[in-house]
Amino acid sequence: MKTNPSRFVLSIVKFLGPPLSLAALLAATVAITRAREGRWEQALLAFSIALACGGAAGGANWWVRFHARAVDPSEQLSAANPGAPWMWRADWASGEVRTSARRDANRLMIIAIAWCVATFPILLIVPHRALRGADYFAIPSLIFPLIGVVMLTWAMRMRRRVREYGESQFVMTQMPGQIGGALTGAIHIDKPLPPGEQVGLELECIKRTTRGFWHSLTVWDRTLWRSGQTSMSDSAGSIPVAFMIAPDCRPTDDSNPKSRIVWRLSAKAGQYRAEFEVPVFRIGA
Repeated sequence: MKTNPSRFVLSIVKFLGPPLSLAALLAATVAITRAREGRWEQALLAFSIALACGGAAGGANWWVRFHARAVDPSEQLSAANPGAPWMWRADWASGEVRTSARRDANRLMIIAIAWCVATFPILLIVPHRALRGADYFAIPSLIFPLIGVVMLTWAMRMRRRVREYGESQFVMTQMPGQIGGALTGAIHIDKPLPPGEQVGLELECIKRTTRGFWHSLTVWDRTLWRSGQTSMSDSAGSIPVAFMIAPDCRPTDDSNPKSRIVWRLSAKAGQYRAEFEVPVFRIGA
């Protein structure tokens, strides 16, 4: 399978927090200096950059923290199933893992709109200064409203995908997926694919390492094992899933929040995309 664009953008966002925070601080300093000098046009331009960079740094930090966070286990479920950690999460215990496409699309839309509003003065001031006073040094700052347009376009694409397909859920036929055994089930979509549609599937074992604190938090994903296959939607539009898992793989492990073992199931067909965090454990000897 080709790289998922969402993962590519997320991998870039992971590294934006610290440099954007520094850029926001520098731009705010310039804005204050220019305002004291009475150069209000430049002060407004610098303030817009500071606002955009500061908001983006906060958004990047929140995004990385959300991506790194493990779902908290249910105390009631863990007490009832002390030797079965795959039963400690409500979605895993029910045998159904759902996506969060609608929520993710709405969050990105809010961030993109806020970014565009914050950087709109740059779009008004910079071209005017370049044409009127041959001041071309501020032209690179146009990258900020351009980023807002890209984010807004991506958010609209995600919302269009949600309207077209809705949410997805992976219903497991055997709980959990087993090391040295199989992960089987079917992906059900709110608005099913046409029967006979080819779907690319990928199952990955990932070591997710979290480093840093607060604004410098970064998350590193390293693939330890990967398997891909092609499936086909059935007469009801569901997507059958059947992966054999190598016996030397590592099981799901959330015991250390700084270094987790995560299993991710991905599906791709045309404009359709879905990702699921699935339970894979070693059962028995």
